[in-house]
Amino acid sequence: MIINSIISLPGDKSISHRSIMLASIASGVSRITNLNDGEDLQSTIKAMQSCGALIKQDKDLIVVTGSSLASPKEPIDCGNSGTTSRLLTGLLSSQHLSFSLIGDESLSKRPMNRVIKPLKEMGCIIKSNDGLLPLHIDASNSFKGIDYKMPIASAQVKSAILLAGLGAKNPSVVRELKHSRNHSEIMLESMGANIVVDNNNITVNPLSSKLKSFNMDIPADPSSAAFFIALAALLKGSDLTVKNILLNPTRTGFIDVLGKMGVQGLVSNPMTNNGESCGDIQFIGSNIKSCDVPAHMIPSIIDEIPILAVIAAFAKGRTVFHQVEELRFKESDRLDAIIQNLQSFGINAFEEKNNLIVDGGKPKKMAKIISYDDHRIAMAFIILSLVAFKEFDIDNTDCIDISLPGFFDILEEIQR
Repeated sequence: MIINSIISLPGDKSISHRSIMLASIASGVSRITNLNDGEDLQSTIKAMQSCGALIKQDKDLIVVTGSSLASPKEPIDCGNSGTTSRLLTGLLSSQHLSFSLIGDESLSKRPMNRVIKPLKEMGCIIKSNDGLLPLHIDASNSFKGIDYKMPIASAQVKSAILLAGLGAKNPSVVRELKHSRNHSEIMLESMGANIVVDNNNITVNPLSSKLKSFNMDIPADPSSAAFFIALAALLKGSDLTVKNILLNPTRTGFIDVLGKMGVQGLVSNPMTNNGESCGDIQFIGSNIKSCDVPAHMIPSIIDEIPILAVIAAFAKGRTVFHQVEELRFKESDRLDAIIQNLQSFGINAFEEKNNLIVDGGKPKKMAKIISYDDHRIAMAFIILSLVAFKEFDIDNTDCIDISLPGFFDILEEIQR
């Protein structure tokens, strides 16, 4: 099998979530195209509509008319979306609302204390299920800004604080240990917020007027593209170009690691879209070599580690991903899910002191993929099985709809 294709993909999930949320509190009408079409985004749209946001969809066009939000009458169901739940804590607090958040079984196991703590320090009244959903937040009274040193690298936690800070009485400062994805900062600045980034310190000032509306064609999601790029990279002689893909430096860690593995991405047609860098990128299949992935790179590839571990399974030698403990707090315990699936295909993989270690070569036996109901685990190991055996067997494909409902259609398209 050889891939020779040019593809366009649905919009970036992170930017899609933020565009819907921030357009809902802006002044005027925002028009958004190429919104990510996964279930997680539907959770965000329904959440905002439950607070009175005016959001209409006409085929590929989403029209959001900024309005004053109101406290929802019922708990907001965030489904499986950690981004929806954590960012809403800040955004709805900035509007001084009282609201409850619930989620599915998987989301209800994911830690919320990381956003509860700073928001409580700001003055929000919060009740939780011992640091988990369901969560009730009362931000109806005024609250103060915060000077917060992040204990972990998390764009979701950082964004929750920055968004809450829009409605505080005084400025808020977030101090990052490691630079995480910065879509909230970029979008807030492009919409007229008073926000200052000084290396790893971000200061946001309370809004003195409403944010400006915008028009945006959301660039392709690099985390979704990674699966198809991996397929082409692992099939020598293949050639794949992804059109209009997000090239934000906090999101190109996957491309950087691929370079260390011997697969180079060639960028063309670079442009800037509402402050975000994007362009076309081409990959050609090559021999894969092992590499060492240092801890400072992990925040920029946290969503791509499952597929990078799959690529490492075909490399010559040992690949080490350092300090990947955050994988344990995703839709599944991804660290365990990666190791269990790699081992079932005959690849030696294990965890040692929070490092993921993969001894590459080639999968030795066909195995049934255990998805753990996690979309990224499912897609990553479908790619592994297709490359090694030209077929796959998996316990669940429904979970893929969370982020990329068209996954199998795109797979079919690029194999023609």
